[in-house]
Amino acid sequence: MLDPLIHNLLPSTTHLQSFGYWIAFLAALLETTFVVGMFLPGSTVLLLIGAFSATDQLDFQGVFWFAVAGAILGDNINYWLGQHYGRRWLKGGVWFLRQAHFEQARLFFDRHGAQSVFLGRFVPTIKEVVPFIAGSVGMRHRSFIFWNLLGAVGWGLEWVGGGYLFAQSLNLAQIWLPRFGLLIAALLILSLLFWLLKHFVIHHGRQWGELAASVFLEVLQTIRDNSEVRRLVAAHPGFFGFLSRRLDRRRFSGLPLTLIGLAFVYVLVLFGGLIEDLLTSDPIVFLDKGLAQLVAVARPPALARVAYWVTELGIWQVVVPGVVAAALLLGSLNRPLLALPLMVSVAGSSLFTALGKLAFHRPRPVEAMLAEHSYAFPSGHATIAVAFYGFIGYLLIRGSKRWTHRVNLFFATLFLVLLIGLSRIVLGVHYLSDVLSGYLVGTLWLIVAIGITEWLVATGRVDLRSKPRPGSRWAVTGSLTALLAWYTCFTLLHPPHFVEPTQPQTVQVNGDIVDYLKQHRPIRTRTLLGGPQQPLSLLIVSPDEQTLRRLFLQSGWRVPAGPGPGAILRLIREGLDDENAPLAPVFWNGRLYDLAFEKRVGNAADKQLLAVQLWRTPLTSPQGFLYVGTTRAFRGMRWHLLRSMDPDMDKARDRVWNTLKQSPLINASRLTPFAATLVGHTPTGQDYFTRGELRLIQLKKP
Repeated sequence: MLDPLIHNLLPSTTHLQSFGYWIAFLAALLETTFVVGMFLPGSTVLLLIGAFSATDQLDFQGVFWFAVAGAILGDNINYWLGQHYGRRWLKGGVWFLRQAHFEQARLFFDRHGAQSVFLGRFVPTIKEVVPFIAGSVGMRHRSFIFWNLLGAVGWGLEWVGGGYLFAQSLNLAQIWLPRFGLLIAALLILSLLFWLLKHFVIHHGRQWGELAASVFLEVLQTIRDNSEVRRLVAAHPGFFGFLSRRLDRRRFSGLPLTLIGLAFVYVLVLFGGLIEDLLTSDPIVFLDKGLAQLVAVARPPALARVAYWVTELGIWQVVVPGVVAAALLLGSLNRPLLALPLMVSVAGSSLFTALGKLAFHRPRPVEAMLAEHSYAFPSGHATIAVAFYGFIGYLLIRGSKRWTHRVNLFFATLFLVLLIGLSRIVLGVHYLSDVLSGYLVGTLWLIVAIGITEWLVATGRVDLRSKPRPGSRWAVTGSLTALLAWYTCFTLLHPPHFVEPTQPQTVQVNGDIVDYLKQHRPIRTRTLLGGPQQPLSLLIVSPDEQTLRRLFLQSGWRVPAGPGPGAILRLIREGLDDENAPLAPVFWNGRLYDLAFEKRVGNAADKQLLAVQLWRTPLTSPQGFLYVGTTRAFRGMRWHLLRSMDPDMDKARDRVWNTLKQSPLINASRLTPFAATLVGHTPTGQDYFTRGELRLIQLKKP
């Protein structure tokens, strides 16, 4: 999560402002310096510092140019080493870099010429060696400097700029995309990333895989050739013999089983960590409830119906016929034993999910649109999506011979799995962590099924190269047609019965409502990730919501419009003159605000925009229903996209009261102590402070 990353991972940079720039310089220098850069994650450090610069603790331009300077200096060191030691090292190697590694970089240089100094900057394991090759072949230093400068600038934008834009995009998302825009943007971004990643893997996946394998084998061979390592192997032949057998690629019990086992353990650790986060109420829990609120507000009926059609792919009435049909098809394709791992994957994951639901007893979200009678954690639909559809996708990929077909099948399977999980979140029947846990459980059993399949193939019990039986194509076509017809008929005969979210029961407060609020409800609001924000500053007692709305509208306030591209463009053009821009999503008591109002005050010289966000509560008093809220005042703009907030929250509350106090709807009002004095900051890095007083406003009964 961004908040813990920025405020906990790099705390030293907060206190040692100027050292952040030198950290960027050293990270870039060491990342690009010959040999040393192979071991240090300098790019990751630059990415984090770039993200940290989005909080205004560091200047982005300063971090960027320090990183560029470090990259240029590191490359010139490599160039100098190539001039003086190039011929000797190209023949005999240096440390773990062997002649083959230099030859790979030399071929890259020969293929791209002088431009390789620029292009090689963006290729891992090449960027550290290309400047060395340039120096060893006598490339003109003036030409080297030109291409090196361009490459360093581009590389700095890639890592420092990438971290900065990532952090800013999350901050802007919290401001601009709180509702339907967030959902649409997420779908568009996900689709774009899928397309770009698939395109990259199809055209460059094999080359990058061969490059990584080549570097790994070279490093491994260098370690084996080391005299100290040889003596260690001779001293412990049993242990190293066992290790060698585990890395033997010729036997299933060697490297294949080792990789499968490591993958299983890794996913199991991830699942354990997710359970720990759930039990300790980490930010994932706050994100769960906040995301459920945003989706509940955003989803239109048409989207809910599409999600229902997708989610039906994960019910047992569709999955069980699919499993039976898949088993029969495997028999017709002359591979009947592959039905065993399919059954293990589906049955094992289903049993594991059922036990998980009984163990955790997590209730469904209150925003659920469908009536579900089982517990929420983990998601059975997400589990079966990976265990069943994932295994079918694996078999198709395993039997395909063309690289393009394999990549397309992989991404199609992944997209279907993600779509089923997303449908559960859109329908509100699962939290995000429920779906993630279901994916992990399904992946565990998918790994088991893949292990069984590879063992069957390795031992000769299943021959994937054998020809299918005659007429198998007709069997496949007929089975798929029958399954599609069954799925369509079942879904049409069982239309969705959407239910309204349950409303909390009202609670009568007979004593002091402020004291009751402090004792039984949260005092502070929270961000989408659960980070604490400003305390409540308004408490309004109204006979009904219509009277409350009339109070603000008759006092010159306006209801902000929903988020979207038009709202962003309008705010860029009008700034504080725009009274309809959406407000940031703020949560209180696990809920997104219900009402919002904005009003521009002041003159041209001192223009301000006031904002109020209100929540309905189940609390009532003899005078009416209780509404709580927060107030903010904005003066100016930041980056032409965000409103610059006045840090004095108390002054903002008083300004709001000044616009309302003349209303004939107000019966009484008082300012009362509520929370402790507080100094904090918003997710976009803007500071605020308050004495913690609460303005209580009581409206007249009609």
